[in-house]
Amino acid sequence: MKKMLMIVAIILSLVAMHPRGIVCAFPGGTWVSGVTVANLESGEATVHIDFYKQDGTLALSFDGGTIPGNGSRTWYLPSHISGLPSPFIGSAVVSSDKQIAAIVNTQLPSGSNPMRVGTSTGVGSAQASPIVYAPHLMRGYYGWNSYCAVQNTGSSAVTVEASYYNASGSQVLTRTQTIQPYAMYVFDQETETGLASGQWYSARFKGDSEHPLAVVCNFYNSGGDATTAQFHSYNGMGVGGQTLFLPRVVKDYYYYQSGLKIQNIGTEVLSVTVTYYFGGNQYTQVSPDIGPGQAWGPYMGAPAQLPPSMATVSGSGSAVVEVNNPTPNKLIIGIVNEDNRVNPAGRGVTYEAALPSDASNTLIFPQVTSEYYGYSSGIQIQKVESGVSNCTLSFSASGSVGAFQMTGITLTDTNPSYSLFAPNATGMIPGPANDNYNGAVTVNCTGAKIVGIANLSFRYDRDTRYGNILGDTFTTARGIAK
Repeated sequence: MKKMLMIVAIILSLVAMHPRGIVCAFPGGTWVSGVTVANLESGEATVHIDFYKQDGTLALSFDGGTIPGNGSRTWYLPSHISGLPSPFIGSAVVSSDKQIAAIVNTQLPSGSNPMRVGTSTGVGSAQASPIVYAPHLMRGYYGWNSYCAVQNTGSSAVTVEASYYNASGSQVLTRTQTIQPYAMYVFDQETETGLASGQWYSARFKGDSEHPLAVVCNFYNSGGDATTAQFHSYNGMGVGGQTLFLPRVVKDYYYYQSGLKIQNIGTEVLSVTVTYYFGGNQYTQVSPDIGPGQAWGPYMGAPAQLPPSMATVSGSGSAVVEVNNPTPNKLIIGIVNEDNRVNPAGRGVTYEAALPSDASNTLIFPQVTSEYYGYSSGIQIQKVESGVSNCTLSFSASGSVGAFQMTGITLTDTNPSYSLFAPNATGMIPGPANDNYNGAVTVNCTGAKIVGIANLSFRYDRDTRYGNILGDTFTTARGIAK
């Protein structure tokens, strides 16, 4: 049946995990997961999911049924998949007879106060890596902590070495852990007494060529109330480059601010130049030296961390990060954080910076919503080559709403990015509301290749039918190249 084994999905905190977790100190609450799988082909896909316990034993073999061509399907684990033990924390492997992609939400159950959710991307078997890096981890840093779930994608056990670097670039700790085949282990920075409290770190997780790793890291605020509910998820990265693309960065944008973390995964000291694009204008920033393993990046809500020329800049834009004086041993990865600490405080997301090799003329976003149970999405795309890119957005609903297209989207060298708030999509749904849409979106472009992200959050200002939800309902995932 299987045409390819596509997704090695890190799934943690499934089905009623108790406060403080089973093996480590997760943020308090009962955590659950949701999995959305997108079919990247025009023919119907048959999907199967194997869930694994942390000891490597199979917890459940699940027949996921079918997904229509270019469509998507979501399983909310507490209600859509029976047979998993409760509580459960583990990993999963998703397979299909068609090419597929997936995203995973880690969240408190719907109705929680405050709400907390983060989204990561399923890791394709070809993308798992013997060495994976994490640019941004914390232990007791102004109330923030983090953990990383590391999955062994090999068919036998592997000993994983975790190395931590402080903000100055010094390697301060190494830990090892044996992980069973297809299982995962949580490296928990909050309970790691070998790390000094009150600091942030970067990390490297090392397996071997026969045991590539898939890694998801989550970092989170204290969660005492809605104003400190931020819960961020991102994928660890095993491949670096000398240019990174950031489809969305914000500064003073409806109280939202971005932060960058660029990690040196090469063997030489390097510096980078960041070029920001806002409203047709460009601004540049040169980093200090960044040592091997070290990470650097500005918080855009702190004027002292940005060039003086950006003092009056506000809005949503994009950015490009380039290694200065590149050599084969100078390689970088990065993430972009975005949060709101003012109004509505407590929301935050993180996504991975894109390499040129991640770009394509076609991107798939597995889940986009418009006033769907109060949730609405935004899409941001960015071209990665010189020249003009002309793009079409195709919406393929999973519910009763019909498919439609948006055309005439043009990206240029002066304005290399485009943003769409889904409720404003022209022609989405008959009538002015553009409500109740939940489905996949495909972006097709001619000319320059693109990268992109899609986010969603509960928007009481746009849809009052379900009351207000306080806390972190904000989540983001990278578009998947087809």
